[in-house]
Amino acid sequence: MKLRYLLYFSLLIHLFSCQNAKIKGVEMELKAVEFEEINHVNLKLIDSDYQIIKSQEEINVVYKKINDNNPSPRKNPIPSYNENETYVVLQPKIEQSDFTVEEISENNQTLKVKIQQYDNPEFKDKKYPISIIKLNKKGNYKNVEFNK
Repeated sequence: MKLRYLLYFSLLIHLFSCQNAKIKGVEMELKAVEFEEINHVNLKLIDSDYQIIKSQEEINVVYKKINDNNPSPRKNPIPSYNENETYVVLQPKIEQSDFTVEEISENNQTLKVKIQQYDNPEFKDKKYPISIIKLNKKGNYKNVEFNK
């Protein structure tokens, strides 16, 4: 009788460990996302680390701030919102003066953004580097995580 309970117990533990391994395997499944940086400035545009743009109005607000703070007579062209693309404003907290986006991957509703920090002499006295990224796909993203 004790042997039967011991076998059931060990089988139960084995099943839970296999299920846990499957869940972890799914969570680690990342898909690369094609992207293009469409603007890079050093200007406080948003109050968080990122903003996922969901409309033309939101693009207009971001570019109005950029163009209002651009002393040059030549202003930045405002991109057109497209339902088949996703625009993301990235403003990670970094230790150096600037960053580049090296790669972007996705896992469910999370974007994983790998950045490389560096010291940019043009941004020496500024502290809000921002990159505006266009993803070449529509996504229902809720979160952005940075890998520095």
